Amino acid sequence: MPHDKATAQALIDAYFDGWNAHDPSAVARTFAPGGTYSDPTTVRPVTVARIDSVVEPLCAAFPELGFERAAAIGEGSRAVVEWVMRGHNRGAFAPGIGPTGKEVALAGVDVFELDDEGIRAVRRYFDQKAFVESFGLMALVQPIEQGPAKYGYSMRIASGNPKPPGVIALTWIQGANDSEKERIRVHSRENVKDFLAEPGFISIVTGFTGLRGFTVTAWEDEASMKRALAKHHAVAMKELFGERFVASVWTSVWTPTRINRIWVRCPSCGALEDVSDDHRSCGKCHAPLPERPAYW
Repeated sequence: MPHDKATAQALIDAYFDGWNAHDPSAVARTFAPGGTYSDPTTVRPVTVARIDSVVEPLCAAFPELGFERAAAIGEGSRAVVEWVMRGHNRGAFAPGIGPTGKEVALAGVDVFELDDEGIRAVRRYFDQKAFVESFGLMALVQPIEQGPAKYGYSMRIASGNPKPPGVIALTWIQGANDSEKERIRVHSRENVKDFLAEPGFISIVTGFTGLRGFTVTAWEDEASMKRALAKHHAVAMKELFGERFVASVWTSVWTPTRINRIWVRCPSCGALEDVSDDHRSCGKCHAPLPERPAYW
């Protein structure tokens, strides 16, 4: 353990100073050989040799990141420090997640194990859900499976094209493991860029439950869909058939049997108005109606 309380406090101060300077090397110098760091985002304790893998991404996501901290509390080899982390999310928090620009003020606690060689271990505790929600990300609390139901996440990306769909494409794809799941998601992001560049694209709803991804895409016609799929999607298909990639997959293209009306509630009188012809005033009270939603 450190010789005295002042030495322990100086070591802890140097640790936080390294964080505030966004300097992984300075943080690493405060650790004893073989020291470890862990927090709610790490799968297992991170060794001092890999501390840059924790410091650098967080500082990149929050370029103004800084810790306001209280004095260490504890005796002997153990100390506890309360802190508030502040910054604005101006960098990507994770691949595919753009910056929100929102401010974070996250409260947490670091528990230190110390000895004469430095910090033997840091265990950081904070509310991970509160953390991501504070700067504009969504945290879902739901079961992974419950009876026959499997839960996951989804998103919708719209082009702004108001026309009714002439074809709908339905796809599901099953990754063999989490690594393949991420590889599928990377391809999906590139596909969506191509879709948005195609004038005949309407929108896509996509998501994952477990290792199974699904997409529903709406297009003006099949020609529009084929033009978009001839770009990055062709690269993904080449990998699918040329490598041991993806456990199973199914694709299909559907044409509508019947397209029903779009109804919008009048904000003034409450009437449910058929706006399929894109008119902009209520037939009952003549008040302005909200803009007609896209078909998909």
